[in-house]
Amino acid sequence: MTGQLSENQRRYSPLAIVACCMGLVPLLYISAGYAELIDLDLRLLIPVLLLGGCAVAVGAVGLKQIKTAGQRGRGLAIAACVAGTAVFATQAFTFVYLMVVGFSPAGCAPPDPCW
Repeated sequence: MTGQLSENQRRYSPLAIVACCMGLVPLLYISAGYAELIDLDLRLLIPVLLLGGCAVAVGAVGLKQIKTAGQRGRGLAIAACVAGTAVFATQAFTFVYLMVVGFSPAGCAPPDPCW
C-alpha cells in the first residue's frame, strides 16, 4: 500500500460544501424573486449580499485547502465562487437601479408629473 487514498476514499472538503450552500441559497432566493415567484423583502437584500461575498471567500479558502490536503470538492468550491460572484453582481445592479430609478412600494403609484 502506498499510503495514498484512492479517489473514492478521499473526503469532500467541508469548506467547499458550506461555500456551495452559502452561494446557491441566496442565488435561488434572488432568482425566484426576480421571476416574481416570491415577494423580495428589501430588508433581506443586505444579508444576501453579505452571504454571497462570504461564499466567494469561503470557496477560495476551500480551493486552497483542497489543493494542499488533497481533498475532493474542487467543483463545489468553484461553483460557490461563481454563485457568490453572481449574487454580488446582481445585488450591485439592483442597488444601482433602485438608486437611479427609485423605489416604489407595491400598491403605491408614482405621482403623475403632468397634472
